[in-house]
Amino acid sequence: MSLPDELWRWILELGVNTSCLTYKDLCCISMSCRRLNRLSKEDVLWSKLLFFDFPAHVSSSTDRQSPKSIYQIRFEKDKVKKLLAERRAVLRIESRIHEHTRKLHEIEGRLVDENEKLKAAIDELKGLRRVKEASTALKVWQPEIIHSRQKQIVENCSVPVGFRINALEMEIKLCKQHISGFLRARKDENDRLEAAKERLSKVKYHPLQSSGLDDESRNSRKSTGNNLKRVKHE
Repeated sequence: MSLPDELWRWILELGVNTSCLTYKDLCCISMSCRRLNRLSKEDVLWSKLLFFDFPAHVSSSTDRQSPKSIYQIRFEKDKVKKLLAERRAVLRIESRIHEHTRKLHEIEGRLVDENEKLKAAIDELKGLRRVKEASTALKVWQPEIIHSRQKQIVENCSVPVGFRINALEMEIKLCKQHISGFLRARKDENDRLEAAKERLSKVKYHPLQSSGLDDESRNSRKSTGNNLKRVKHE
């Protein structure tokens, strides 16, 4: 701390101008000692921070407050705005999760219906094949008791066996295609649901996070610095 104030001012200004120091860094520096507390509160530093972090508000500001006070006001407003934006993002993701869950339930219901339809078609096809076998068996000699049983099976069938068997085989094939499509749709929808849940957990979980202004501030200052360099070269 044997350096003169002018050199400390130059160091602090250089840190702000080169994006090495943010508002948070200046607040931490101000707690180190009385001298740095006084130097870190100087208007020139906070005016630059105000320009870099809230450029849209600098020219319109006619307040007689200190740049640091104005910065604090802008910071709190920006923080509230970001909290509201975060809440809207959470609501949007929760809405997507609800929609994915609804679609999953719908797909599950259609899968159950299609499986029941497939089972019924398979059972009916087995019965008709027994009728077809019985009809074929009637054309050959059999003991009377077996012959009468086969004849009863054939007589109980009221639809053309061959036509109905072909129709059931097509229906079973179609059911299997539908089931395969529903299984793929369920997997895709479940993947979307898990991705939305993961996104929601990331949005909700912010360990020791400030308003997120640090990175934006640095990026803004780098962009401003690059623009100034290009103007000088031109």
